[in-house]
Amino acid sequence: MKEILLLSLISLGWIFNYSHRMAIPALAPLIREDLGIGNAEIGLLMTSLLLPYALIQVPAGYLGDRFGRKKMVVLSIIGYSLSSALIFIARDYWELVGIRALYGFFAGLYYAPATALISEVFKNRKGSALGIFMIGPPIGSGIAPLIVVPIALTFNWRTSFLVLSFISAIVGVLLFLAIREDWKSEGRVNFSIPKGVMLLSLANFLGMSAFFAVLTFLVSFLVDRGMSVEKAGLAFSLLSTFGILGSILGGFIYDRIGKRSVLLAYLLNSLFTLLILADQNTIILVLLGLTIYSVGGIVTAYTAEKARKDNLGVVMGFVNMMGFFGATVGPYAVGVMIDSLGYSKALLFVPISYLLAAILIFLDEKLH
Repeated sequence: MKEILLLSLISLGWIFNYSHRMAIPALAPLIREDLGIGNAEIGLLMTSLLLPYALIQVPAGYLGDRFGRKKMVVLSIIGYSLSSALIFIARDYWELVGIRALYGFFAGLYYAPATALISEVFKNRKGSALGIFMIGPPIGSGIAPLIVVPIALTFNWRTSFLVLSFISAIVGVLLFLAIREDWKSEGRVNFSIPKGVMLLSLANFLGMSAFFAVLTFLVSFLVDRGMSVEKAGLAFSLLSTFGILGSILGGFIYDRIGKRSVLLAYLLNSLFTLLILADQNTIILVLLGLTIYSVGGIVTAYTAEKARKDNLGVVMGFVNMMGFFGATVGPYAVGVMIDSLGYSKALLFVPISYLLAAILIFLDEKLH
């Protein structure tokens, strides 16, 4: 029972970790109009949080291994909630950039300790448990427009972040009060990174750059194709809703076929992101939702297999750090390309990146 409660609360914290970061894409048309900025600046708002997020990954894993993973997770939730609430008082674009960077620092303390904790507690069922944990991105991304867009249209877009922060802070308090036990590495913590994770890390770099480019610009792409902001937001939520099932299935599939599921997921993402550029069909959105969110649990479980007990958090943090370096580059680079080339040509970056990631995983399987 304690394990279920722990997984539930940590998964909730991960859901709101994503809701805060994905509130910007959902509100992008309103923010652009209010601040008088372009797509490149919207991309920079994602980059500004993702760069500190990436840089803190390995230290977060190490600190969680050494001092306690639950402590780090609680600190992350409270920190990212309070920092995101500061958007309410942001006066201009560059203040918003700075606040998003602060949010990225605290949000970045979450993933490595949380996934290391789940891998340790659930052991042989870690693929399934991590698949459940990784419903955070699709649910968080899916509920973000449903929460922030109505509030933004009723009041203003800054108020949306204040409400979101209040809700997420409650999760951190519940986790602190409900789970007294903590988990950390026994004995000396090893800061080493095994060579066997390098190709996986590069694939994660490409995959995450593509993933966040999709999440950052899908709503704007659909609006450019003639949809209203409200309908585009609902389409984004549809993608994320089916992503919940995809995330859970991805974890179960990994427990059954292992690392082959990583290659399969990247190949399917390449195919479906290419198709969505040609036809914004609901069926394609559903299929993309199933595959694009399956990668998280699959890659996380595969990463855990490559680590030892004494460096589990560090390795989790390193692979995720490389992924978020890609996530830092992707949205800004695609935003610049959109402004010069248009959506259709610029977003070809996404299926190409997924295909290259699949090739790296294929090489990883051959070498290891």
